Amino acid sequence: MTSQWKVLARFKQLSPIDDAEAEKILPLCVVNLERVIAQLREDADKNDVRITEAAAALTYYDYVLRTSAQADAVTSFKAGDITVSKTASSLSDAAQKIKTDALLELAPLMKDTRFLFINI
Repeated sequence: MTSQWKVLARFKQLSPIDDAEAEKILPLCVVNLERVIAQLREDADKNDVRITEAAAALTYYDYVLRTSAQADAVTSFKAGDITVSKTASSLSDAAQKIKTDALLELAPLMKDTRFLFINI
């Protein structure tokens, strides 16, 4: 079964953080792993890498939203004629895409909670 440590390791690949900050992120990894596991079908393989990926993506998305709300809106770097800028919205858009892609990959393992009544 996947663990919060695997989720944290995958999160570190998405967002390089130091060990001190990793301690702060670990509880968020636990919460998101539990959220993912709660949505799994009974027969889902609990060792599937997509579980770790989805929990890490959710954690990364939460982290980006929290840090962008606390940070300045635009970060930029200029070297000669080259300027590199990163805005909070571009970072949150990327995090949203990572989260969406991971949840789409996880979909076959998730419970189907949709139900539809239609008139025949």
